[in-house]
Amino acid sequence: MNRRFVLILIVVIAIGVFCAGTTVSAQQHRPYNEIMKDVGATFASLKKNLDENSGTPAADDAAKLQRLFTETEAFWAPLDTQDAVNFAKRAREAATALAAAAKGNDIKAAQASYTAIQKSCGGCHFAHREDTGKGFLIKP
Repeated sequence: MNRRFVLILIVVIAIGVFCAGTTVSAQQHRPYNEIMKDVGATFASLKKNLDENSGTPAADDAAKLQRLFTETEAFWAPLDTQDAVNFAKRAREAATALAAAAKGNDIKAAQASYTAIQKSCGGCHFAHREDTGKGFLIKP
């Protein structure tokens, strides 16, 4: 009787661990198109805030972009596409610099970091995005 109880307990724990791991794994990777839509909206907001010399809102946008580019790196890493990972990494680093500049109300430095983000995004889109006429496909 005790062996049966222990065996059942082990099976229940194993199932629980497996289900918890599956949930965490699924939460780590959102669909790529959702990440890119968030990047686009945040990047547009950042541009508006920089044009209005609004340092604090621009810093908030830059902080959000840091998180989004971290998600982007995580998406590309398992695809063994090092250039895409590097584009996302450079964009994240530029967003970090932009956040610091915007917090210090150094809009000129923030604009330079904005341009660096724009170049990284453009490079990745050129290399890994195909316009189908009905939308975009990614090319790993």
